[in-house]
Amino acid sequence: MRFVYLLVLCLPLIRCEHDEISTNCIPQPGVSCPSGNPDVDLDTVQIARRHGYPAESHLIATEDGYILTLHRIPGPKSGERGGQPVFLQHGLLSSSTDWVVAGNASLAFMLADAGYDVWMGNARGNTYSKAHMNLSISSAQYWNFTWHEMGVYDLPAALYFVSNTTNKPGEIIYVGHSMGTTMFFVFATLNRQAAKNVKLMAALAPVVYMTHVKSPIRYLSPFTTDFEWLAKYLGVNQFLPNNKILKFLSYDCELLNIDKTICEDIIFALCGFDKTEFNEDLLPVVLSHDPAGSSTKTVLHYAQEIKYDGKFQQYDYGPAGNKIKYGTLTPPQYKLLNIKVPTYLMYAVNDWLSSYIDVIRLSQNLTNNVGLYRVPLEAFNHVDYLFGKHAATLVYKPLMKVMMNYTEDMY
Repeated sequence: MRFVYLLVLCLPLIRCEHDEISTNCIPQPGVSCPSGNPDVDLDTVQIARRHGYPAESHLIATEDGYILTLHRIPGPKSGERGGQPVFLQHGLLSSSTDWVVAGNASLAFMLADAGYDVWMGNARGNTYSKAHMNLSISSAQYWNFTWHEMGVYDLPAALYFVSNTTNKPGEIIYVGHSMGTTMFFVFATLNRQAAKNVKLMAALAPVVYMTHVKSPIRYLSPFTTDFEWLAKYLGVNQFLPNNKILKFLSYDCELLNIDKTICEDIIFALCGFDKTEFNEDLLPVVLSHDPAGSSTKTVLHYAQEIKYDGKFQQYDYGPAGNKIKYGTLTPPQYKLLNIKVPTYLMYAVNDWLSSYIDVIRLSQNLTNNVGLYRVPLEAFNHVDYLFGKHAATLVYKPLMKVMMNYTEDMY
């Protein structure tokens, strides 16, 4: 397998303005608003540098030609290097920025402070990875992917690059959130050789089985084969739900008397919102970076799982399409028993997208699961792993304690 690796040295000039937040301006990805938090207008590397950390941006190409951006914080502010590599993979419709938006309480910064060499992936089709060696990003061919291709192509390319750059094969600690866990389980079931680069996989809100999901994404499941409906309401290629479907998907959120602006951000509409735990000081930054983009097919792949009783399986093209694609009338299921990498699962009982019942089932189907951790806060939800007021205490510190069992001497 050949990968094309391109190193991009980014030395941006960072300009920070401290203005009052305008109540008439709603931040959106690519559209800035006056804010007391300058991170609203900065990318992942710029945010890390503004907080005093060294940061790098690397471009890699996958075997099927997608050009991805990896972000790196190679160590603490003090300048030490050579720590064990940690790879952070974001969730659905998100980006590497999610790991750095919470200031000193961001997981990426906490890991760097502890001496780790922190790498952050960006899945194909998001803000930082929207390019291809041959295809136009406006073409249907470009957007013809789901989290299956992310697991089959994106992760092998990224993890080989990290392994080769750090010269630490087999030492990567992988931390995924939401779709970042789905990608890994696809990767590890189908590419056991490449998975040997990973020493431990930690799953925050793992999404594999979807039998008991509470997310409004379940409302999309009846329409997964209705092309006309999909084109009208979700967008054929890039996931761009129109205002009517956003209102429909956000109904459950608005029932909780949560601000309409928050509910109609597709991340919160699909993943839920915990009013008591969410750090609202981060809201302008979060809304300016998320949603970061993906394909409609990626979202539909999850909806298909719900439609077919939560089965963890490849994309369903219908009996005729499946026969052409797979040689069978139904799509193959992923064989979790193939995974040999030690896994550690973290879940919350109020998670809309990652049901605790489904997570417990997952733990029972992994041959090398080393732990199952329940977040000790009943209201904790899917996005609280990133933006929660107490995420550092409730999730990151317990996670890092487990990671120490798989960590070599740093320097």
